Amino acid sequence: MVKEAQLDTESARALFPSAECGIYFNHAAVSPLSRRVVSAIEAFLKERSETDVENYFTTLMPTLNALRARLARMLNARERNLAFVPNTSYGLNLLAQGLTWRRGDRILLYEREFPSNVQPFLALRKLGVEIDFLKDHDGEIRIDEIEKNITPDTRLVSLSYVQFLSGFRLNLDELSEVCRRKNCLLSIDVIQALGAMPIDCRKVDFLAAGAHKWGMSPMGTGVAYFSDELLARLNPVFVGWLSVEEAWDFSYHDKPLKQDASRYELGTYNWIGLVGMNAAFELFEEIGLDAVSEKILSLSEYLSNRLIDNGFEPLCNPSRANRSGIVSVKNFPNAEGAFKALSERRIEISLRENYLRFSPHFYNTYDECDEVISQLKRLK
Repeated sequence: MVKEAQLDTESARALFPSAECGIYFNHAAVSPLSRRVVSAIEAFLKERSETDVENYFTTLMPTLNALRARLARMLNARERNLAFVPNTSYGLNLLAQGLTWRRGDRILLYEREFPSNVQPFLALRKLGVEIDFLKDHDGEIRIDEIEKNITPDTRLVSLSYVQFLSGFRLNLDELSEVCRRKNCLLSIDVIQALGAMPIDCRKVDFLAAGAHKWGMSPMGTGVAYFSDELLARLNPVFVGWLSVEEAWDFSYHDKPLKQDASRYELGTYNWIGLVGMNAAFELFEEIGLDAVSEKILSLSEYLSNRLIDNGFEPLCNPSRANRSGIVSVKNFPNAEGAFKALSERRIEISLRENYLRFSPHFYNTYDECDEVISQLKRLK
């Protein structure tokens, strides 16, 4: 239930102790945990160690159900189509290994994609599956080029909603229309968007995301979405005791698999992580994802424009429709040295492929953007 006293993106800053320790612009790698998340985990640990030790039905299942409902609202999905996964790679492997492949089938990927959305599909080459790669255009992916590269044998297009390096965000409406017209499945890695950008599961057949980046949750937590059509045709890669109907009836074993996505939740959950994840997404819901997204996009746009004004080169500077929270700077002299110097000055960013990558979240400020620019000018 959303709390009555609504927070805004500015007042929520007080919930992040990391904001008192420096400038943290590294949410595309991993987010700091809020006081809400830490408190929820501490309460869980206290209960498990002191009072209600076997709290599966009193605390854990209500928490799991609340989190699944929150994610369903945020992702415009039904709860039955969502499964909790430990990370993006695990989720994508459920897809890659669960489909029935024929020799000569093709998969379309992007040549500068993050490895999580490549390695599970390269492993299918041993089955005779062919992998095609879209060419990079200064960090952008073009819908018309996707359409041109889909062949009659292309069974799957798998891309990131937001690219980890350039920050370019796909137009899911256009991409979904192309894939449906071409009769191929669409899989989307949304780890660089979950908790930051609006996501509509109705546009895809499958998506997966870890929640430790923009989702501001403990590591080892994540979610996967399976459309009804995909659930009907996907072979479960693994099966556990919770994958079947009437799982708590131990008197017999011959049970049918669950028909919803929870069949991929095999056994004991990462309860500490999920308790923290629930608190993180409760905060998103309280503030409002639209407000969170708007603040992130405004910070990204401000930072990108200020970089350009001061003679720096963003890898990608798209329109608002294709923007995300990621801004990367290219051609910075001695990028590795600058990365280390910023860290020494308590400004945390990422160094990726010799690009300086900045990724502010909703609680960051425009003043922090100005300070980052100021330090970059000194280092240049």
